[in-house]
Parts: sequence; structure tokens; C-alpha cells
Amino acid sequence: MGETGDVVADRMQWLSEQAKPRVELARRRSNELMEDISRWRKPDPLRTALVVKDAPECGWYIEVVSVDPPPSLDQWGIQVAEIAHHLRSILNTSLTRVVQAEGGVPSKALQYPIALTAKSWRQQAGRIKGLPERVQRAIYASQPFMSARSSGTLPENQLLAVLGWVDNEDKHRLELQGTLAPSWMEHQAMIVTPDGVARRVAPKLTFDWSLAPGTRLVDADTTPHVVDHMHSATLDLQMEVLYPDELDTTTDVPKLVEEMWTGYQDAFVALITAWADEKIDYRLLAGSSDFHQGAAFGKAAVDANVGPGTWDDDFARRRYTRPRKKIDPAELTLPPELREASSPRLSERDTVKWDTIDHGPLKRSI
Repeated sequence: MGETGDVVADRMQWLSEQAKPRVELARRRSNELMEDISRWRKPDPLRTALVVKDAPECGWYIEVVSVDPPPSLDQWGIQVAEIAHHLRSILNTSLTRVVQAEGGVPSKALQYPIALTAKSWRQQAGRIKGLPERVQRAIYASQPFMSARSSGTLPENQLLAVLGWVDNEDKHRLELQGTLAPSWMEHQAMIVTPDGVARRVAPKLTFDWSLAPGTRLVDADTTPHVVDHMHSATLDLQMEVLYPDELDTTTDVPKLVEEMWTGYQDAFVALITAWADEKIDYRLLAGSSDFHQGAAFGKAAVDANVGPGTWDDDFARRRYTRPRKKIDPAELTLPPELREASSPRLSERDTVKWDTIDHGPLKRSI
């Protein structure tokens, strides 16, 4: 039997209010990041030139002339890391507030652990001493290695692990190094051969997405057809800003930010719920009394505590599997916090198509 509804609600509201200023700051930073990227894409910053290769080479290429303004990959990486830092800090400061509310003195080692293995959990378990056991069990149940056991996926692929990885990478290693890549591309071209015949061929294409001036954005090999001049060429593409993730693949910014927010929210809700009701049967929060040693967290315990089917329907467990290296544009969504009416929205107008090339007949220079 738990606390009365009023007491539980008051405690949850109090701890939520304590976290609110930093939550709002992280939300503003998230919006600013999306706006920065959107502003960069909207003016169509890319300028290119279509060049026909001299015989005996066969083909043509699109050369980057300039990018104005250039993409702020380093700055955007810092912004991503700042969001992660604020969200991770909310979990840490919430533990301090819980210990103080319980009449204790927080230790200097107090910190929200993020463990990918049972061994790592045992090494970090001392960081949460001083917290009520029910809260410790809730933290344990939220760990990536525990979620991975039930979902059959990699611990590194759990959302809390994403948040922890981005935060640690920025603090202890180097700033996130971003790259660019198209989420989609459409290309059409018609060449005219030296005998005056117009041909629509399927060339062998290679790409360079660095957008550095002088690089070949697209290099088309039309072998065996020598190109005298181009009848027409059109390239439509939408560029995405990518950053590495915990599995050493790349993730577009909206998805990475969404994953960090969701990882934080899942952990915070588990923490705040466990602390709010001090009379809850903590055995429902973990299936074994030796949870400090990394014991199993039971499906039956979750369903009994939260409701039948909760374990199987859990958002994080059923949605996230090993990430794909190819981006699915349909998944480029923002976290709910970024869709609030009080926050700037990204509309369909912000899905920019760069019409980088739209030439009429072009003669090869002599």
C-alpha cells in the first residue's frame, strides 16, 4: 500500500518544479539548435558549377564553388553536447534534492550512474548511497544493461546510454565531430556526344559530401560515352547534419536530440515516481534483493506494479533496435518538448530542397 494520492502528487510536483528551470534551458537550447540548422539550409547556401570532362575522359561533374554561410558543424556539436549535459545534470541534481529531502547529507560521489554492464553497475553502485532503497532500485531498473536484457538489443542502443555517451564524449574526449550527408537525392542528366546525339545514360556516380570549395559534389563517369556538352542536368537533394553515436554510426540531429530527451524522461519519471511514494513495495521495482550485484529485473514485477502489458509495450524497448547506417527521412521527428505551442515549430516549409543545378544547354569550354 502506498502513500495517499495527495502526498505522492505533492512530492512529484515539488521535484518536477525543482528541475523545471534546467529543463526549460535544455528545451531552449534544443530549439535554438534546430533553428540554427534550419536557417543555414533555408537560404540555399550551396553554389556549384557543372563541368564537362575533357576527352578522352568520359563524363561530367558538379563542383562546389562556395558555401555561404558554411555549415557550423563544430558549433552545432557543442550545442548537442550542451543539451546532453543539462539533461544528465538534472538527473544528478535530482538525486541531491532527494537525499536532502530525506534529511541526509549528499556525498561528493553522489551521481546518477549509467551502466552498460552488470560489472559497471557494481563499480558505480556506491555513487547512489544515501538514497532510499526504492529509489536505488528504480535507478537500477532504468540502466541500459537491464533494458537490453529484456529487449534483446545492445545496451549501447538504449536511450539512456545515448544520453550518457554524448555527455561523456564531450566532457572527457573531444567535441562531437559532425558530418553532412543527403537524406535523399534525385538526379537527371542528358549528355550530347561528339556526333551530336543526345543520350540519357546511367553514369557511375561518386560523391563528396564535405561541401568544401573545389570538391566534386557529384562525379559522373559516362564511359564509354565521351561528352561534348550537356543538354541538361538537374540535382535535387536535402542535406542532413549527422553526428556519431555510441555505436560509432551516425545519427541525424533531430533523432539524436529526441533520443537524449526520451532517455532522460524515462529515467527521471522512474526516479521521481519511486521517491514520491515511500510506502511502495520496493520489491516491485526490482525482482531480487541483491540488485546491487546486477540481478535480473523481472517482467512480472513491472507488469504487477504498472499494469499488464507494460513491459512488452514499453516505448524504448519496442522501438529501438540496432541503428541503421542509412537515414529514413520518415523518422526525422522532434521530441514532444520541441513541438509545444510555446516553442517555435519546424513546419513543412523548413524541409528544404536544394535545387543546386538547373542548367540549360552548356557547351564544353575549349
